[in-house]
Amino acid sequence: MKSTEQYLGEVKDRLELPSDYAIAKALGVTRAAVSRYRMGHSMPDDLVCARIASILDIEPMEVIAATNYQRSKTDEARSLWETIWGKAAGAIALSLIACAVGSLAVVPSPSRAAEQARSATLYLMSNALY
Repeated sequence: MKSTEQYLGEVKDRLELPSDYAIAKALGVTRAAVSRYRMGHSMPDDLVCARIASILDIEPMEVIAATNYQRSKTDEARSLWETIWGKAAGAIALSLIACAVGSLAVVPSPSRAAEQARSATLYLMSNALY
């Protein structure tokens, strides 16, 4: 499971930001808040987690679950958030695989595309009454 610090690092890399101050501006928080997140003194709220997820183009629940895992005080709570995080991360991976396989399935080979173009039939339909 990723830590808040790892997600902040990814935000910094994705947006090519030079500093924690720039990360703070991108997330709509103070530089001090980003510093507290990095040191583990506080955790981002759900809105900031959603902003992080939006920047990283990932499921917001993944970041929310990871943050709540870090915030949890009991093993039971950590186990629950770890399960939720795994489901969110797994859903993302499954979606990426489905998109990749689906895009391969719809792209015909050049010879097949040429064959389809030669045998194509055009039908025109109209609802107009004459």
